[in-house]
Order: sequence, then C-alpha cells, then structure tokens
Amino acid sequence: MALPLLLLTVACGDDDDGPTGPGQPEFDWSGTIAAGDQLDVRGVNGSIVATTVSGRTATVTARVRGNGGDASSVDIQVVTHGDGVTICAIYPDVPGEPPNRCEPGGGEQNGDSPVTVDFVVQLPADVRYTAVAVNGDIEATGLGRPATLVTVNGSVAASTRSLLTVATVNGSVDARLEAAELEGPWNLATVNGSVTARLPGTADATIAGTVVSGTMVSDFPITETAPGVWDGTIGAGGPAIVMSVVNGSLALVRTF
Repeated sequence: MALPLLLLTVACGDDDDGPTGPGQPEFDWSGTIAAGDQLDVRGVNGSIVATTVSGRTATVTARVRGNGGDASSVDIQVVTHGDGVTICAIYPDVPGEPPNRCEPGGGEQNGDSPVTVDFVVQLPADVRYTAVAVNGDIEATGLGRPATLVTVNGSVAASTRSLLTVATVNGSVDARLEAAELEGPWNLATVNGSVTARLPGTADATIAGTVVSGTMVSDFPITETAPGVWDGTIGAGGPAIVMSVVNGSLALVRTF
C-alpha cells in the first residue's frame, strides 16, 4: 500500500444548516487527478452523487447535517497517495469496533450517529472511481473507467461504458451502458430489491442472472437454464454482465 503523501482533516460545523448557511457546502475540495488514477469517496450516513466533467480537475463538496446529533463530531479527511485521492467522512469511534480511519482502498468506516454527510462529486471521465456508503443512495453518471459503488441501505444508479461493480443489501440497482460497446464486465447485486441493466441493441455481452425469490424480464433473448438461473448471449457475446438478487427482480432493458 502506498504511503499517504498528505492527510487533511476538516472539522464540520455543529449547526444543522451549517456555518455557511442553508444549502451551502461545509466541505469543498478540488484537485488534479491524472488519467487512470483513483478517486475514492467513503461515507456512512448520506448520499454520494457523482458526475463527470472535462479537464483534469476533480471536485468534492459535502453537506453535513446534525439531525439531532453533533455535526462537529464528524471529520472529513483527504488522503493523497500514489494512486490518487481518498476522501472519507470519519465518524466517532464505536465502542467495541476498530477505530475509524481513512486509508487508500479502504479503512474502517463505522458510525453510530444520526449525522449525515451528503457528498457531491465531479471527476474526469477517465478516472477510476469508488463510492462507499452504509446508509445512503449512490449515483454516478458518465463514468469511463472502472468503478465500484457499494452501499448497505440504499439504491445505486450508474451510467458507464467500463467495468462496473455495484452492490447493496436493501435497495435497487440500475446500470446503464452509455456506449455502443461494453469495455469491461459488470457485476450487479442486491439482496432485497431489483437489478436492472440497460443496454443498447448493438451491445455484445454475455448474461448471467440469478434470482432466489423473484422474476426476470428481458428485451434480449435469454434462457432459464435452471430454476432462478438465466443465461444468454447478446450480439456476438463479450464481457460478462452478472446480475443477482435474493428477494426481488431482474430486468434487461433495451435502450435503443
């Protein structure tokens, strides 16, 4: 693991409306990220919404709300390292759990607090991206490099042309292919919810879907090879799209 080059800790305000007034961000970071480098954004309670921009500058802003808790107890840390940048909302440590920490590629992220931190991210399309939450929705639009989007209680929506890993426990997954061809495999999973993959008719992909309790519908030719197991080839075949749900439904939707 590369050693951090810079660790910046930002203490947040203790007012539900924030020190800069209603609707204003309480954390604002910007920096240059090279093509192929990584931007990680990690929270506990709150949403993470990302869009892509031209140029090399990424920005991350955050809105912190106490919701009856102490917003000043949550720090936002920025770790700059050899592979890119990791930004985390660090909540007070939970007794009996490992200390919370912000590290490239992970670190502990536990929280026993009503404080929410909603992140808004803008990043170059050719930057690898990770967003992790516990209680909150994740959205990412226009991604062009591999991305991992993970939450526990919340839904995930993404549009990309590259490798994509999406997982939630209680929530739905919606993934859209933004290009004519898929550049890498997708792995889309939830326990309780629905999984939808939206693909153009020109896409070449291999489909593998599993449902424990639920249904699957498709605009593309696929076959149920065993109870709750579907397989198929779209076009000439290609990167795998693996879709799985325990309680819910799967859908393959043709976009054009």
